[in-house]
Amino acid sequence: MQRLRVPPLAGFVTALVLSLSGVLPAAATSTLAPSNTDPEEHILVTIHSRTFEPATVTLHAGRKTQLVFENQDAELHAFVPVGLFTGVHLNVGGNGAPEFGENGFKRVIIPSGGRAEFRFVLERPGAYPYFCDMPGHEMRAVIVVE
Repeated sequence: MQRLRVPPLAGFVTALVLSLSGVLPAAATSTLAPSNTDPEEHILVTIHSRTFEPATVTLHAGRKTQLVFENQDAELHAFVPVGLFTGVHLNVGGNGAPEFGENGFKRVIIPSGGRAEFRFVLERPGAYPYFCDMPGHEMRAVIVVE
C-alpha cells in the first residue's frame, strides 16, 4: 500500500474542510495566525512649541493600534515611553531614529518635520508616562490603556 504525501497547506485546508463539515473535531484544525479583523485604531500626537498634543492619549487593550508622532518644531525631539512597550512586539516606521536595547524599544529621535509611526497591540491596562529627553526640553505626557 502506497502512502499519499500531502503538502502542508493542502493538509491544513483538508483539515479545515473536514472540521467545518463535522468529520473532525474543531481542535484537530490549526490556524496560521490570529484572526483579528477589527479596524486599526489611529492616534496622532503632534509635537509643537515643545509640547505633546494631546497631553493624554487613550488607547484600548487588545486592539490593533497605529500611534504616530509628528514633529512640527524646528528642532529635534524624542519619544521616550516608560514601560509602555515592555514585552510588546511592535513595528517602528517613519523617518525618526529609533533606539533599541536589551529590553526592546528605548526611544526614537524625531527630526524637524519628521514623524515616527508605531504599530502594536497592547494587552496591559494602565497609565504610561512618556517624555522628550533632549537637553532642556521639559516635555511630558501620558498614554492611558483601558
